[in-house]
Amino acid sequence: MALLMAVGRTASGAVTYAADEEKRTAEEPDSGREPVQENSLSYAAGVTPETFWKDRDEADVYDVYAEKTDASVPESGGSEQGASVPEEAVQQEQDENTEDARQEDEYADLAIADVDDYVNVRTVPSTSGEVVGKIYDGAVAQVLAVEQGEDGEWFRMVSGNVEGYIKAEFFLYGDSAAEVIDEYVIHYATVLADRLNVRQEADINARRVGYIDEGERVRVLEDDGEWLKVQYADDVDGYVAARYVKVSDEFVYGKTLEEEAAELEEQRLLAERSRQPEEQTQENTEMAAAPTVEYSDNGQLRQQIVDYAMQYLGNRYVHGGQSLAGGTDCSGFTCFTYAAFGYSIGRTPGSQFSGSGRSIDYSQAQPGDIICYGSGGKCSHVALYIGGGQILHAANSKKGVIIGPADYDTIIGVKNVID
Repeated sequence: MALLMAVGRTASGAVTYAADEEKRTAEEPDSGREPVQENSLSYAAGVTPETFWKDRDEADVYDVYAEKTDASVPESGGSEQGASVPEEAVQQEQDENTEDARQEDEYADLAIADVDDYVNVRTVPSTSGEVVGKIYDGAVAQVLAVEQGEDGEWFRMVSGNVEGYIKAEFFLYGDSAAEVIDEYVIHYATVLADRLNVRQEADINARRVGYIDEGERVRVLEDDGEWLKVQYADDVDGYVAARYVKVSDEFVYGKTLEEEAAELEEQRLLAERSRQPEEQTQENTEMAAAPTVEYSDNGQLRQQIVDYAMQYLGNRYVHGGQSLAGGTDCSGFTCFTYAAFGYSIGRTPGSQFSGSGRSIDYSQAQPGDIICYGSGGKCSHVALYIGGGQILHAANSKKGVIIGPADYDTIIGVKNVID
């Protein structure tokens, strides 16, 4: 398992089978609507009158009515290009979508590898398929489909940059995975100094076992306060000064064959470093100035946080995803948003609920606060409050990052990280 790499800027649920979906669509009874005349609406490329209403019903209410705001639904309620949509219809559709959001399980397609070491990812659901990558124990994956293959069910899944097939028996899945997700968070220390020594003991005078450079990272094994015990290389542990690193929480992902080869090369270079005399590659703890965010008061900071997060509206949802731009999950969305402003908060809903910021009542919520959802005292989802009773959140793999009503589900807490 790779332990060092460069860092740059920048639940059990129902499975939908593609074949079943095609069959359902083909056999779906008539909706009872009057036919739409071919010349009465303008359709986007590839859209037909037969599919228009079906697609409309399945769209998120905020997408549907946002598109109508400019022309189709006059604010005054008057007519323009036909009758306006009655407020009762709008409210009914909002209510229906809110209920859909409650029923859709964010963790229905979450899977966590439960193996001794690793299993191969293949191009087809069979052990005769070509190997395209590996999934190590504890790696987080998103299940795209469940298919019958050699000797039973296989998952077609994606984890990190690797996509392919693995037998379902090697995973915790759905609710079973969601219940233990907090146990699979990995802590990493990213180096802020130009060069930082890794020492055999938690002592400035202890023998050096190697070094790591700015932007590189190592896995944290223990937090001893001023020192962090880290895994420097395979079978080599050491200590680094905590003041010169930034600790973050992440998940383990699958690896393509190319990624694994690159990591093996990194391990070789680490082994070479451990043999270099300290006087030839001396430690340099000088750190670059941290980027600053200018704001006159906390209200302005809160608005900057909301504005920053809003640029990712519409992005995809990815279980355990590592970036806002590439896609992430609910807690990743809030975690990475806050990280952009210098705040370090938990990487899972549970850790944000229990250990991030201070708890306040929903009536006190301000833009930028974190709304926590769940039941029985267990937090299963988090969202960024943006004001006006609205939230911005990575909802699930079907909807992605959306805006919705803050009270769409049971709120068990609100966290104020700012003040």
